[in-house]
Amino acid sequence: MTFQAPEASKRPSGDRVTYAAFTARIERLCHTDPGARAALRAGLRRDLDHPRTRAMHRLLTPRLPEGCDDKTAQAHYTVAALIAAQPRHAFAFDQEDDADEQETGKTQVLQKDGPGEEAAPPEPTGYGPSFGATLGNAVMAKGASMRMSAAESRINLLTRQTLRGIHLHLPGAVNQVRTTSATIDWAQLLADLAAWPHQSGRISRRWLQDFYRITARADQD
Repeated sequence: MTFQAPEASKRPSGDRVTYAAFTARIERLCHTDPGARAALRAGLRRDLDHPRTRAMHRLLTPRLPEGCDDKTAQAHYTVAALIAAQPRHAFAFDQEDDADEQETGKTQVLQKDGPGEEAAPPEPTGYGPSFGATLGNAVMAKGASMRMSAAESRINLLTRQTLRGIHLHLPGAVNQVRTTSATIDWAQLLADLAAWPHQSGRISRRWLQDFYRITARADQD
């Protein structure tokens, strides 16, 4: 798995609204198209040029941010593959979900194409739960099968990783989380992976702080 050095002029662009829209579309695609889900799942731990990612290009290229660099694209491919690797029952949508998505899409079109007005940049959005928080919640969940020692080893391993390493080790960590009732904020994970090349220290610190802030409750109970 190889990655090229980042270009200083190409930083990942986007916000939680954009990332959430991408992950929601991938979840819906996996729900409605088993073939697409299989193609995306095949990209786990693969880089953009691996033969097994070829089928992903048709599915993901139109959904990538315009002009994104390879590292930002890799973040999207990795998260799409992680979403697709979930059990089939994880992709559950009802009519209310469909209505909400359609209304959101209409609102975004109106904001973008208002007559005589240039589209305003999206408002800054707050952080979602980090993957460190997810691991902490996995430990604290009622009847959780993840031990504190295992989760602590996992979070320490992840936060020491280079860009290549984080993409390789995340699938194993996600599999551990799936044995519990903890949920993953895919949009925040995508945001963190996209920013990892130049903000890994800050992201790692936040993951660790979130993890220990949540698991500290065990000592207080």
